[in-house]
Amino acid sequence: MQSTYQLKLSSVQQESVRLTANITSALVEEVISLNADQIGYMLQAYYSREKVSKVNLIPGSINFDAQGSITLKLEYVMEEYNACSAINTEQKDKMTVTIDADQETGSLNLKGENWPEL
Repeated sequence: MQSTYQLKLSSVQQESVRLTANITSALVEEVISLNADQIGYMLQAYYSREKVSKVNLIPGSINFDAQGSITLKLEYVMEEYNACSAINTEQKDKMTVTIDADQETGSLNLKGENWPEL
């Protein structure tokens, strides 16, 4: 299983990408910060029992490769609450995410890790 999500860039962000002809670390940080809740929904697909929240970019984890892809690490909190079973836990986890820019649609396509289904 691999979860994906498409983030639409604002017109200002799209223009910035067009002017510089590439995506900067600052732009990636801004987009991740502004869309943390939506990215949390993408990560939620990996967890059936827990709720994903508090998505943050790990500083210094952004890497650009020669093919134009961007990889980064996200840190997030998994919360599990079940009153009947007296469960109330929070656990931090991390995931590597790959980003590909789509110049035509003005969006960033995020792909989470590929987890084999059991």
